[in-house]
Amino acid sequence: MKNNKKDEKLEEYLYERRRKMNEKFEWTPENKDKLLALNDKLMKCFEKLVEEATPIVKALHKRLDEKDAFLHDFEIEAKIDPFILVPDEDGNLCEPESGMELILTECLPKHMLFLYLKYDIIEESIAANIHFSKELSWDIGRFFRGNFDDHHICYAIHELYYHTCWSIPDILRINHLWSELRVRYQNFEDL
Repeated sequence: MKNNKKDEKLEEYLYERRRKMNEKFEWTPENKDKLLALNDKLMKCFEKLVEEATPIVKALHKRLDEKDAFLHDFEIEAKIDPFILVPDEDGNLCEPESGMELILTECLPKHMLFLYLKYDIIEESIAANIHFSKELSWDIGRFFRGNFDDHHICYAIHELYYHTCWSIPDILRINHLWSELRVRYQNFEDL
């Protein structure tokens, strides 16, 4: 029970911190460029994940269609973890061992920047997936509106801003993205 109260207090603190930081934040040309660079990198990471996953998904569906002896089903997940790496004593960037950067990374929801690609790829609905849609820009809300009218803001930026305790200045400090693709082969046997 104590941990829940501590977690709730930490979350309250982080959201209050976010509110105060965002109130002072200004969209300078440099800040806009940073957000657009992050936006492009996130889109490229998702595109690379789909490119890597596509032949795997097609091959696994073929095995399912051919009634493979082992493969009864599969899951394929893609995710991107954002990090704010900090310099060590030698000036090399590394994961933080303490401080706000560590706290922010550890409190990201596990469903953030996460895709289940199994059906999107086969049904060719990747373009309809909100992570990839170029039809809808996510430059919504008072902090974004009017600043990116000529640009496409991806859903991942929306997730980071609206579904986490990260402030805009925190988001702009992201300097490392870790992409991961996981495939789970599944076999079911009745007894």
